[in-house]
Amino acid sequence: MNNAGITTQYGFLFQRKAFILFALENAGTKQTFTFEGRDDIEISADESIYSVKSADASYIQVKSGTISESCFCKVICNWLLFDKESSGTVTLFAENQLDTLVSNITKDIIFDYIIQGKEKKRSSIAWKTYNKFQNLIETDREAFLGIIEKFLQIINIHICSMDELDSRLEKVFFENYCRDITEYQLAKSKRLERFISYMNQEIDNALKAQRPCTLLFADLMKMIMTVCDEISDHRYIAKIPELKKRAKSEATQLVKDNAIREVRQLYLVDKHDEFVIDGIVHELIYKDFRDVYISQKEVEIINLEQNAYENYMNAKFSLDESESSNPKKVYQRTVEMPIGDSLIPDGPVYRKGCYIFLTGDDITEDSQISWGDYDE
Repeated sequence: MNNAGITTQYGFLFQRKAFILFALENAGTKQTFTFEGRDDIEISADESIYSVKSADASYIQVKSGTISESCFCKVICNWLLFDKESSGTVTLFAENQLDTLVSNITKDIIFDYIIQGKEKKRSSIAWKTYNKFQNLIETDREAFLGIIEKFLQIINIHICSMDELDSRLEKVFFENYCRDITEYQLAKSKRLERFISYMNQEIDNALKAQRPCTLLFADLMKMIMTVCDEISDHRYIAKIPELKKRAKSEATQLVKDNAIREVRQLYLVDKHDEFVIDGIVHELIYKDFRDVYISQKEVEIINLEQNAYENYMNAKFSLDESESSNPKKVYQRTVEMPIGDSLIPDGPVYRKGCYIFLTGDDITEDSQISWGDYDE
C-alpha cells in the first residue's frame, strides 16, 4: 500500500499547526507572519519543507517525518535562497529527532551537496542554490563556506511531536484568549477549533491564489475577536456553511456504514443518500452545540429536548390516520415546528438536527422519536 498521500497530508497538517502556534506565541503589534509553501522544491512526499517568517527576521522551517542528511542540506539551502545575509534567528521545527548523520554534518558536506546541484535539474533546490551563488563559489570558496558555517552555528533545532504541538496550542490559546470562559470548559476547545478553521481558510485562500499567506497582527486579532464573540459561556454562533463542510465527510461515512438508528430512520423518510447525509450533517452540527453545554446546563438541554419530543407527539396527533403512519409526513410536520428554547441557536439547522438526534439508539424510550416503523 502506498502511503505517500497520507504522509503528505499529515505533513501539511503538522506544518499548518506549527504556523498557527508560532503566530500565537509571538503575537505582537509589530509582527507579520508569512506562511510560504515552497512547493517548487522537488523532494519526496515525506520530506516536504515549509517555511514561516516573522517580521523580526526569525526564519522557521517546519518538518515532519525523518530528517535525513540530504533533507538537512535542503533546509540549509532553503535559508540560503531566502536570505544569505540574514542577521535574524533560524529555527528548524521538527517532529522527530534528527538522523544520526545529521548530528555530525559539516559545512563541507553541505557545500558538496550544493556543488552536485549543477548536474541536477533546474527545479531542484540544490541547482537553484548553486545557480544563485555560482559566482561566489568560483571566486571565493572560503567566503561561501563561511556563510554555510554561520547557519550551522545559529540554527536552533526544536523537536516537537504532534501531541506536544496540540498541547502548546491549547495552552497559549486557552491562557490568552479564553479567560472569559469560566463555566463551559469544552467551549474553550470549540473556540480554538473555530480559530484554527479560520486560519486554515486564510492559508487555503492564499495557496489558491498562488501567493504566500501573510498575516498582520491586526488580522490575527480580528480573527480572535470573531471567535471570542461567536463562542462563549453564553453564546454559540456558528458559520453554518463551514460547519456543514466539515461535517459532510463524517456524515457520508456514517450513512455508508448504516449502523446507527438515525440513518435507518431517515431512509424511511427518503431513500436518497443525499437526503440522509444532509440530515446527519444537521445532527452532527446540533451535537457540536450540545457538547459545549451539556456538562454545565444538563437540565436546560434535557428540557430543550423534551420540548422537541412533545412537538413530535403534537405533530403526529395533528395528522390524520393515513398521514400519521407516513414517515415523510411525520418528519415534515415535526421538523417545521420551532422548539421554543432560547438556548438553541435560531434557524432550521439546529432545530432539525435536534429532532434527528432524538431518533438515536441512545435516547430513552420515553423521549425517542420515530418517523416510522421497521424491523430493528
